[in-house]
Amino acid sequence: MKAILASAALAGAAAVLWVASGSAAAPASVIRRDHTVEFPATIHASGFGRAFLGMPGYHLIVWKGGRAAGEALFQADVTDVQVLDALEALGGKPGNNLPMASWDERNDARSHAPDMVIAGPAVDVLIRIPGRVEPLRLDQVLEDATGHGFEMRLGGHRANIPKWKSGCIACLYSCPGSKVGNARSTVRDYVRNPERYRVRPGVLPADGSRVTVVLRLSPAPGA
Repeated sequence: MKAILASAALAGAAAVLWVASGSAAAPASVIRRDHTVEFPATIHASGFGRAFLGMPGYHLIVWKGGRAAGEALFQADVTDVQVLDALEALGGKPGNNLPMASWDERNDARSHAPDMVIAGPAVDVLIRIPGRVEPLRLDQVLEDATGHGFEMRLGGHRANIPKWKSGCIACLYSCPGSKVGNARSTVRDYVRNPERYRVRPGVLPADGSRVTVVLRLSPAPGA
């Protein structure tokens, strides 16, 4: 009985600490199998497309407790750290090549940092919607005004997490705050054309609808 009471007390203390940290509920679990990780998320297209006081078409998937959650297309129930841990546990080796200068110096024409491209193993980003047999690819969800497409890679950038606390899991640009980013678009590209990515009309259900995000890590050569 004492052991049960002690366990209950610890669980209660943990819950109090989590609520005190500013979140209403603890993160969900990441499901890991084969070369994929899966986690639940909520559609938030209105924030993703908001130009006024926002970053339209930039943040693809963000932890709902992160600072950038209000601008994400998908608000995840899991943290960016959980996702990065899971992808690394599958054998993914992040590129970790983007310095903070790639964002901080985005308006400096003399700096080459904003032109840097995210490095790391390829990651397929898929969205599973209830009622659909097959998950949606990014090119089925988003319009790309430039036609450059999507080449999502595991950048990692774990060391940058405490600097922004954005909660960003996946960005549509080569961003130093992303765990997974797009090698087809740089931060400089975003400065030049911040509205290149838009949600395709009629593809996603309404805001607030629940989906499952699937991140599929490409096997290493020879694996």
